[in-house]
Amino acid sequence: MATAEGLSRTVKIKGRRYYDVGIDKLFPSVTTILGAMTDKSGLDEWRKRVGEEKAEAIGKFSANRGTVMHQMIEYYLLSKGKDRSAKLKEAQEKIVEFSKREGYTEEETEVGRRLFYNFYNAGSFDQVAEIVSIEDTLHCHREGGYAGRVDTIYRKRDGRLIISDYKTSKKPKRLEWIENYLIQASAYFVAYWEMTGEKPLGCEIWISNEQDPEPQIFEMDLPMIRKHAAKFLRMVRDFHAKYGEA
Repeated sequence: MATAEGLSRTVKIKGRRYYDVGIDKLFPSVTTILGAMTDKSGLDEWRKRVGEEKAEAIGKFSANRGTVMHQMIEYYLLSKGKDRSAKLKEAQEKIVEFSKREGYTEEETEVGRRLFYNFYNAGSFDQVAEIVSIEDTLHCHREGGYAGRVDTIYRKRDGRLIISDYKTSKKPKRLEWIENYLIQASAYFVAYWEMTGEKPLGCEIWISNEQDPEPQIFEMDLPMIRKHAAKFLRMVRDFHAKYGEA
């Protein structure tokens, strides 16, 4: 894929994350824009309720077990193994070394692995016919510009090109709870289309949770993507108006 992944790096400015993709300006990240332009009062109230120390510990655990799951998915999807069992064995071996190298606890590693297995046992990966992009940086110039790193872009067995984003959770989600996830995937959709000229035919939010072994896959059709992309592009415009150039 013709991305700027080889050139991209992230920098933090005043607590906000930007991507340097090798052009004449820095692009704010998709998650930075969402964080700055959406209501975080619920999260702030939760942090006050549980206390900053506990909130930090929960946040660290969630991030680390999520990274383990994401990394194991990447190892599995990029494996050259000839069948599911061979690909799984390779992913299992690599994730052990990865977790040791990163200093993750046994619990963080085990929960992250279990979240991966939810997808594996459900056969979720079987619909992936071809990996087009994985963990590549995308950027878009519209409304002042933005950038972000997409989890996976893949072709289904019927040939459709799909933007997919993987999430972890303590419990199953409802569609109305994942508005920011839908917006994030739509942002990647627009950026990929602009960069390559190829229009994907859908987005998917894959969610694995700790309570239910059955994962959730929320599918977004083009009208749904168009709605959320328009909402995000307004946020991009407002973000640049509020914070200016980095």
